[in-house]
Amino acid sequence: MIGKMTCASSASLLALFLAAGAAWACPPTKTWTTTGPAEDAGFVLAEGPSVTAERIAGPFEVPFSVALLPDGSFLVTERPGRLKHVKPGADSHEVTGVPAVLYLAHGGLLDVAVDPDFNSNGIVYLSYLQGNEKESTMRVMKARFDGQSETLVDGQVIFESNPAPKHDQIGGRLALTGDGYLFLSLGDLWEGERAQNLKDLRGSIVRIRTDGSIPDDNPFTLRSDARPEIWSYGHRNPQGLAYDRVTGMLWSHEHGAQGGDEVNLIKRGGNYGWPLATYSMDYSGRPIAVNSEMPGTELPIHYWVPLSVAPSGLAVYTAQAPDTTLWISTLAGQMVVNLTVVGDCVTSERHLLKERLGRIRDVRVDENGAVYILTGDGTLYRLLLEPEDVVAGKTHL
Repeated sequence: MIGKMTCASSASLLALFLAAGAAWACPPTKTWTTTGPAEDAGFVLAEGPSVTAERIAGPFEVPFSVALLPDGSFLVTERPGRLKHVKPGADSHEVTGVPAVLYLAHGGLLDVAVDPDFNSNGIVYLSYLQGNEKESTMRVMKARFDGQSETLVDGQVIFESNPAPKHDQIGGRLALTGDGYLFLSLGDLWEGERAQNLKDLRGSIVRIRTDGSIPDDNPFTLRSDARPEIWSYGHRNPQGLAYDRVTGMLWSHEHGAQGGDEVNLIKRGGNYGWPLATYSMDYSGRPIAVNSEMPGTELPIHYWVPLSVAPSGLAVYTAQAPDTTLWISTLAGQMVVNLTVVGDCVTSERHLLKERLGRIRDVRVDENGAVYILTGDGTLYRLLLEPEDVVAGKTHL
């Protein structure tokens, strides 16, 4: 499906962005996910372009993430604790040297990210839950992938969260900047007040160096009442995280409760409101927050109401600033969402493969612009888009 914005054209927004510069910002846009009054819909949805999904590999057991390697092969995480190396046209092989994980609720082996200098250092990063039913932590491990032996070697834990007795709504997505920094998303564990507590890492996005050290320029390093790893806070359950190396922007999306799923442009030290300011409703149908917006909190770029699409993976693509494309895989929505962004304004939305492949867990884009998705039933696909839907240029993951 494709959405067309009712308030302005993409060309008009681009002209405004170029005229006003970086200080210019748009109000949040929204998509009405069920039948509702036309005047209340930020986007009007209609049929979009045809897309073919070409199967590459599978099945995988409870997959969470896929990473693209420079040689055209893939790494796929399975939450029970396995990492698979996939070569197109060949059987997948299990990678050894993977850390022990706690496979419980939303936990297990989660994200896999490839170092920007992988060709020279072979480094990959894994996020995973570890511990036991009474106490667990989120960890990030850095290791070198030996493609010949299909083994992780020299594994080193570079981050560990504070312990908690809960194992769902945990986040766990990774993003690398290309200049030595790593971001990790952490969910609130169904305890919204944790997201507003700067002494607690839960409900935040953290920033560390890829050697595990904490950067001196993180926003709260000089505060005794805050964890120095925190980059932003007030998040519910961020399951998408991507850094755009063209624009220097960090993008995230997160689950609402009932509706209110958000796409956010992450700012240094930003408070993203949960649970004090949200467009989400409680599962009982009651409002969660007194106001959807409040001073001192950051507004989303885009959100979905009244039903959730449950966004999962996220990939960002900028061929030429300020035009950016966000690819979002969804679980409840059972589709791939494509948002066109000019600066920080969403100008169009497309829904692809809706209810054709079931729940879609992850999405990635390679350096040639090809889009790959990982479905909840354990299949890796490449999307074959119509020629007019392919954007030329370099991809930045």
